[in-house]
Amino acid sequence: MTKDQIRTDHKKLRNMLSFEDQKFYNGAIRERLFQIPWYRYSDFLFTFVSFQSEVDTREIIRQAFLDHKKVYVPRVEDHGMEFYEIQSLEGMITSKFGVLEPPKREEYRYIKSQEPKLMLLPGLAFDYSGDRIGFGAGYYDQYLTAHTDEHFYKIALAYDFQVLKSVPAEQSDVKANAILTQTQLFDIESFRIMKDREGSTI
Repeated sequence: MTKDQIRTDHKKLRNMLSFEDQKFYNGAIRERLFQIPWYRYSDFLFTFVSFQSEVDTREIIRQAFLDHKKVYVPRVEDHGMEFYEIQSLEGMITSKFGVLEPPKREEYRYIKSQEPKLMLLPGLAFDYSGDRIGFGAGYYDQYLTAHTDEHFYKIALAYDFQVLKSVPAEQSDVKANAILTQTQLFDIESFRIMKDREGSTI
């Protein structure tokens, strides 16, 4: 199956979720996320602002403020994507894609830091190797490739049906470190070690 087919199918599946199911799944994902050491001990949260039927991040952002974390969200610019610190979800701007973005204020743009940082990744489908299929623009791959010297721990947020055995991937694609769904936290590195020891595949 091609990337475009997977995008179409999984966007449709995600849009078919009932409001009740989505609310329940989002609550379970948040509960799991807040217990993860990378969330609890990182002072920096980099996250997308959820759009349409994506896993909800707005309540995650609100909790991060209460937990006194620095919160950064992405903004698409001419050369790619940059992250800007926000102190509130108020005052955000709707982009040409319909996604909420921070205003471009240079004093809030993220500057490189070697401190550990948690990044929440969006996407339409993911696999057990940490590969992801986004919307096709490649903004996250470009950004993370340009920041390979930084300490980003990358958790993909998804519903169970978005995690597949494998998805098509390019060598330039940046892998997630873990996938978090409403029922499990799937650690990619632990899975690789287990696979190497058992000499098997899922």
